[in-house]
Amino acid sequence: MILIMRVKRIISTGALALTIALMPQLAWAGPDRDTEWVVTGQHVDAPIPIWHADTHSFTMNTINMPVEKTVLWLPKAWAGSGAQDAKYQLEIPEKRPDLAFLGPEHSVLNAAPQNPGPNNTPIWAGLGADSSVEWAAPDEFDGSTYTLDLINVDGPGRMEMFIDHGDSVSRFLSSHDVAYRSVYNPRHTHLFTTFTQPGRYQARFRVNARSIDGKTIYTSPIQSLTWQVGGSNPSSGTITDIHQAFAAAQAQRSDGVQAQPSLTLAPNPQREHPGDQHLTEITFNSGHATDQGRLWLTVNGYFLTEEPVVDGKAQVRELLGDDDALIQAVFIPEAGSGSARWASTPQAFSQRDRAEVRVTRASSVIIEPSNPDPSPVWDPAQISVSRPGVHVSYTRKEGSEDQYTVQVQADDPELRAAYKVEFFESEYDFSPWCAIEGTLGKGGIDIQQQDLGACIGQPMYMKFSVLPHPKSLASMTTKAQEDVELSSSFGMDLKLKMWPGGSPAQPTPAPTVEPLLPSASPTPSPAPNIPDTSNDHKDDALKTNPVELARGHMDLRLREDSGAATHYSLVLKDDSLTGEKTSVMRAIDSVTWKVGVNARFTRPQSLSDPSYDVLGAIGESSYVLPETQNPDIVWPGVSTEGIDYSQFPKGIDYELKVVDSPKDSRVAFFQGGTFGGPANIMVDSANPAKSRIHTDSPTHMHANWVFSKPGHYRLQIRALDGDKEIAAPMSWNVSVHEAAVPTPDPAPSAEQPSEQPIPSPSPSAATPSVAPVPTPDQTTAPSPASTESAPTPAASPSAADPKASEKPSPQPATQTTTTPPSNTLGQVSAGERLLGSRSNSSGSRRVLGGVSGGGGAVPLAASAEPSSAPTASESPAADSDSPAQAAQLSNDEAGESTASRIPRWWWIPAAALAIVLGAGAALAVRRRG
Repeated sequence: MILIMRVKRIISTGALALTIALMPQLAWAGPDRDTEWVVTGQHVDAPIPIWHADTHSFTMNTINMPVEKTVLWLPKAWAGSGAQDAKYQLEIPEKRPDLAFLGPEHSVLNAAPQNPGPNNTPIWAGLGADSSVEWAAPDEFDGSTYTLDLINVDGPGRMEMFIDHGDSVSRFLSSHDVAYRSVYNPRHTHLFTTFTQPGRYQARFRVNARSIDGKTIYTSPIQSLTWQVGGSNPSSGTITDIHQAFAAAQAQRSDGVQAQPSLTLAPNPQREHPGDQHLTEITFNSGHATDQGRLWLTVNGYFLTEEPVVDGKAQVRELLGDDDALIQAVFIPEAGSGSARWASTPQAFSQRDRAEVRVTRASSVIIEPSNPDPSPVWDPAQISVSRPGVHVSYTRKEGSEDQYTVQVQADDPELRAAYKVEFFESEYDFSPWCAIEGTLGKGGIDIQQQDLGACIGQPMYMKFSVLPHPKSLASMTTKAQEDVELSSSFGMDLKLKMWPGGSPAQPTPAPTVEPLLPSASPTPSPAPNIPDTSNDHKDDALKTNPVELARGHMDLRLREDSGAATHYSLVLKDDSLTGEKTSVMRAIDSVTWKVGVNARFTRPQSLSDPSYDVLGAIGESSYVLPETQNPDIVWPGVSTEGIDYSQFPKGIDYELKVVDSPKDSRVAFFQGGTFGGPANIMVDSANPAKSRIHTDSPTHMHANWVFSKPGHYRLQIRALDGDKEIAAPMSWNVSVHEAAVPTPDPAPSAEQPSEQPIPSPSPSAATPSVAPVPTPDQTTAPSPASTESAPTPAASPSAADPKASEKPSPQPATQTTTTPPSNTLGQVSAGERLLGSRSNSSGSRRVLGGVSGGGGAVPLAASAEPSSAPTASESPAADSDSPAQAAQLSNDEAGESTASRIPRWWWIPAAALAIVLGAGAALAVRRRG
């Protein structure tokens, strides 16, 4: 389904003392009572890779705290009274074979939703990357590529992470399918995280990257991210170690009372909230009404919850899995009472069971954690690639003019890599008209569906990039071809550049609890009540210079403003890093959203519900800024984070109006439903009753922005509390594929940089680029052994191709600013424009969502901009396999690799020095004259 995602925070990590936990703690070892931060009911990114430039090492955080100091808690939460409003549950629909990896039809999973309920309940969890990694990637890592790898998951059931696109899904990570264990260059992403059983899970991660010279693999220690699924808040427990507590409690009653403790499992009879019919009621009775103490419940031996026993009873309702799970209850009586300890015999039960089961038999043993279907470990020291060929083929679907089946296949089934296929108007084009990406997991093959409607009718410049896993002996390779006719079948073959002989993985550091990053003034660990960072930059001065934003994350947001009549104003928080190294606040009226042909989206038959009529009729096309980030398209959201709602009894509404637009056009803002359910239409210019985005609590939201026709739009936004104006109206421009409706662009000012913008590393999405003006270090590929005959450092078109000097690069309208280097190919399928979606390996068309590879992971790694393609791969697929030649090329390119690490801003002081020297010389000449 269409997905909400929130912008990554730019986190300062310089003084954090980072603790490493290499092995998961046992589930009964004081679960998380003393955890510094229990994260729930809010937006959270975890794990976030952090790069430490001084030590050339990685660690991982939950926002701004080491992951092992936090626990993500998934409690129950509801968004209303509808059947799909149990936000912590996900029911698997029928007739969806692509969802078979989740379990049987109609089974219900515990789920952290990709679209949360009010106040981000139960939790709005996602992935992300720190800016330290994104900025380091082009200069430090081979192919600008790094991976977040899932080693395994220790917990009572199975764990899956995926994006729902409505009629298809993109799988990211899986506890049990090792084909889905790597996320390439993770950018800020929100998605479903599902669990087949409630209880405590520990997901063990590692970050990997290969140095740009290919000689070293940077690998983090394994760190564990804890999820508490169901139960009560982990911080509310009182038992540190259940085994010690059980051993210390008296085994027999001392008050002479004859009591028979029991554990009862039964279908939940209550129907107070949506989803209650799926719950199991778990009841403990000590057998005596005066008993007090604590109840400890486990699922397959893994901690579920600790509850108070009051007057001899305790009761909880939990969502057990479709498979049987062993439930055990452990009673620890209050110290000094006459009660006796008791542990039940483990009892199997599932959400399918309809009959009550009562257990009275005691056990002398507390069972230890044991998943009957354990998660396999995937942590190879090296990934061998014996055959370097990779092929992409396009086959037009029968009866269609623009729908294609795309197959990417490696000759070596062991290859693990991310890939991206892009189509440009020319090699000098700035943004792809059509693009698709994914990953190759175990088996080396991925099959998707793609809509090439935006590219049909003219020859295209086609570029195919493959980014192998850092532990592979292959390196990033790109091949490009001009004048590709999009016929009924076409394709491209590529031969990966190989590292000669390979290089062993760097050993993982020994376990340590000492800070990895020394600091002269160590920052103390944050208090459990973590400061709210949702309103970062709220006091920043507004930037008012006109700017065109073509990609990256941004939010229309309300902020306190003492200078405004209402004390609030509306601004644009720009996280796209367009011309900036950090997020900035912009005046809304200074901004233009630049929307290209790559935002074209054709409504498919699968979105037949009438609520999707805002997209036009089935088969019609519109331009959509997707709810799920597409790194090649601007990604705007709305936010009221950091605002005190107690001042606004009717909530806060954002009222959107269309001030100017092409004739007979339509503008809409909507979110889709889970697995293709009805859309939530918030704004529709064709319906005057749909003009407001309503919020009852601090909110961050992304949805689909729909523009039915190309041309110029001017939109207006204001904030209201009921009918009372909170913030005055502000308006901004949206330029939608105006090449189709020619309008003059303003001439670039003299202050504008001469180089083209390149994709922003906003949630680690986009690609490291080489701009038209040569810069020494923007290489599309590092220096692995290449099979090309004459390796050269990546350069601008003019440097790489003599023709480039004869054909100057067009100056895009977005040239008012220059974006920083970015690290990823992104997660987008042009064929599934809505939400930047893509298709999974089953071949179903992905219309509403983000990305992931049919083979194993998702967000992608870096490819070069089109202008650099000739350098990266112009020689078709590297045709020589000679080891001797490869070794020679590796040596020849070592110097280039080193040179590429010169800072990208080297020319600034050089130019300044040249000006000073020139001025001095001129002055001397004048004086002599």
